[in-house]
Amino acid sequence: MRKIILYIAGSLDGKIADAEGGVDWLHRIPNPDESDYGYAGFIKTIDTTLMGNKTYRQVLGFDVEFPYKQTENYVITRNESLVKDEYVRYISKHAAAFIRDLKNKPGKDIWCIGGGGIIAFLIDHDLLDEIRMFIMPVVLGAGIPLTARLRDQCALKLTDTVSYKSGVVELRYTIRHEKGSAQN
Repeated sequence: MRKIILYIAGSLDGKIADAEGGVDWLHRIPNPDESDYGYAGFIKTIDTTLMGNKTYRQVLGFDVEFPYKQTENYVITRNESLVKDEYVRYISKHAAAFIRDLKNKPGKDIWCIGGGGIIAFLIDHDLLDEIRMFIMPVVLGAGIPLTARLRDQCALKLTDTVSYKSGVVELRYTIRHEKGSAQN
């Protein structure tokens, strides 16, 4: 079964974007070694992305060509009028069942790009398998938290840590799925 992996950066105080939804602050973090924080290796392990509509709109707003053309891309949204565009297929009905089916299809792993709503959705539906959180050496104060409100707590198991010269710390966790879940 394919895994869904959240690979994301956040501030020390748990924000994945500033109060306006921007991530420009990430580019202001000194990176003297020009590390990609394992991104080049990670991207080779996935062939599918999942994201929320706000995150997708943010990616489209970057002043670059759409970066995930080589993957299947799905946007989870409540807007049922959205179906498909040049880069993504929108999923608005029966999203949990769709994602479960997607995990059971052959292929590489699935990258949850964000944002907080889709992360909470995946956790609440016992669909997220791994978190690779890059803690950036900054405190944002106001901003968008890692997850929207969860229905319940989510237990994690730390599997690895990596400390970079830039002050960034990577934390890798697996999700501790409850007994009897479809993920055991």
